[in-house]
Amino acid sequence: MKPRYRGGTRLSKREFVDQQWLCGMLTLQDIEGRPQLGLWEARPDTMPPPLGILWRPEVVACAFDTISFAGTEQVNGRWCYQVWYCEVHSLPGALSQKLLEAAATIGHEPK
Repeated sequence: MKPRYRGGTRLSKREFVDQQWLCGMLTLQDIEGRPQLGLWEARPDTMPPPLGILWRPEVVACAFDTISFAGTEQVNGRWCYQVWYCEVHSLPGALSQKLLEAAATIGHEPK
């Protein structure tokens, strides 16, 4: 997963493409009646903190083996709009890079 925003500010195309992938397992659950999408690192020992939590997620784009979710996340006590770009990495590296660069140009602003 790569987030599209940092602290509520949209990343530049270069910042978005150059950031490290957060790898883990996506889980969707209801917490007190609100949907929550979490990204968790899979480890056999202790339960690590989530790599990310997206509240009230919705699917905003889906193509090949990529999917983008939009929702809100809490950053330093502030609620911010966020888009997660997710990929299962089963495509050849060159095609994955092209898809990632194309995702950087898509308008993910809420309507």
